[in-house]
Amino acid sequence: MYGDANSEFNFSIGWLKRFKARHEIKSYRRFGESGSVVMENIEDALPQIRAKLENFDWKDIYNMDKKGLFYRLQADHSLATKH
Repeated sequence: MYGDANSEFNFSIGWLKRFKARHEIKSYRRFGESGSVVMENIEDALPQIRAKLENFDWKDIYNMDKKGLFYRLQADHSLATKH
């Protein structure tokens, strides 16, 4: 972490674990599960989405929900002293 200039620092996993316990730092989940989606909202939006898709050819429509596009994705866990 500090390079050769400060070689007296030796942060082990055990040190970090005890530091977090001493200061009551825990890992919290920031976002809920996908099961918390309100299906009625999706069903209301589907006709609007289908109307927009009618302007495109099928060859120009791609399903990207399973792709690894995580540019600037926020972390789903965070370290904090309170939830």
